[in-house]
Amino acid sequence: MSSTRIINVILIALAVGLVAWGVTLVPVPASQQPVPHILAGQQMPAGNYHYSETADYYTIDADYPATTTLQGAADIKARLTVEQAIAAQIAQFKQDGNFANLTPEDVQIQGLGPDRKYALGMEYQEFPSAHYDSFLYAIYADTLGAHPNGYFLTFVFDQTGATTTLASLFTPGSDYLTRLSQLATAQVLRQLDDRLGAGAANEASLDGLAPTADNFQNFTIEGDTLHIFFPPYQVAAYAAGAFDVAIPLSSLSDILAPGVR
Repeated sequence: MSSTRIINVILIALAVGLVAWGVTLVPVPASQQPVPHILAGQQMPAGNYHYSETADYYTIDADYPATTTLQGAADIKARLTVEQAIAAQIAQFKQDGNFANLTPEDVQIQGLGPDRKYALGMEYQEFPSAHYDSFLYAIYADTLGAHPNGYFLTFVFDQTGATTTLASLFTPGSDYLTRLSQLATAQVLRQLDDRLGAGAANEASLDGLAPTADNFQNFTIEGDTLHIFFPPYQVAAYAAGAFDVAIPLSSLSDILAPGVR
């Protein structure tokens, strides 16, 4: 018997044996293969994942998406980027709290116990559009001060799952930050007067609206609108809250990069 026939006989025997054991050699589509995760959260009825951690001196609650509007590998890439960033926020919270090294004296001075703990909470909103999928995280951190701290974290992904920067939305060399600063300042001042009464805009911190990359780091794209988010304290007193500035992309058409709209 030739070597080729011997190999064929062996392969047939193996196939028959696998069928007899109820094993079927059917390839699993990539869309149905297990997706890797960084956080060990539980999938919720709403479809998202929730990570929860409770210790003696702190609690952590964080949501993250189970899917995006992206497809295949781009979807996985975007979700892992979000999970990695959330994991980094959790690690920083624990490091800042120094929970692993608290002494009995520290615990007593801070009054830590079942009813008084540090807390970290992270919730998100998704903003879909034709070319991007964006996520806005509202982060709540109670470090036992006068009031909790609130800040934002945003992600904007293109159709490949890569992170999009604000600068990449505009043509190189355009003074997009000055344009955004002008538009945002007008909206924030109006919102301040609406919230706190006429004249409240006079108390705004214009430094927080100056045309710098740091001031405009929190953004999303929803449909044909660019949203810029300012956390409490950046542009006004804590009591004024956060600000969402909505700018139609059509008003920026002369400086937008090709393909953004």
